[in-house]
Amino acid sequence: MTTKAKLYIAIMTALAAAILAVAASEGNPKNLGQFVLFFGLAMLGSTMKIRLPGFKTTISTNFVFILVGIALFSFSETVLIGLGGALVQSLWKTQSRPKPVQVLFNGACLTVSTAAAFSASHSALAMLGLNSLPAMMVLGACVYVVLNTGLVSLVISLAEERPLREVWSSCYEWTFPYFLVGAAVAGLASAAGHGTNGGATLLVVPTMYFVYVHYRMHIVRAVLDSISKVSRENEALLAGSSPGR
Repeated sequence: MTTKAKLYIAIMTALAAAILAVAASEGNPKNLGQFVLFFGLAMLGSTMKIRLPGFKTTISTNFVFILVGIALFSFSETVLIGLGGALVQSLWKTQSRPKPVQVLFNGACLTVSTAAAFSASHSALAMLGLNSLPAMMVLGACVYVVLNTGLVSLVISLAEERPLREVWSSCYEWTFPYFLVGAAVAGLASAAGHGTNGGATLLVVPTMYFVYVHYRMHIVRAVLDSISKVSRENEALLAGSSPGR
């Protein structure tokens, strides 16, 4: 790992630690039972993860729970959902034992992304004097997606010394459809949750499970098609270079 990547991870860790300190000082759940149930569902959703082709990282359905948390829970509760989801995603059924620095960065990345999305969506609406759930969800989702993919792409760019634009473009291309559908599900769940004391948010898990299965199949097909294409191209090259041709 390059020195720049190490410095970047150290900065991200310090920033996440400061955010967690603020969240801890504000921690006072209004409905502990509801939050504990939702937190458990969020951790369950974090186990449904997909490895992105060409990346040593995964995405999971925990971002949907983060977006719902932005609408239904406090800053400290939402940040805790983001951090807990990152840890579960990093440690649950990994192909190889994750390095401590990877777990540390993933936790810091989701903490910062969650805090920024929550603060931006709530602060912007407060400044404009608006009380619009759709506007809050759209703004929160945009900030979260751009920041999360950007932070991950930057550490890969620094660690592997690859152009940031190239890495970010590839990461965004793979994740955007998944985030888009997830944001829509989060928006519907949040709207329903306001009128049912959060009960409707239970439907997020089965809904996102079907989205997760479908998207995982989509990625598998895309990877297989890419391998098949490369194989055909290699066969064509070998045939063209055969003696007598």
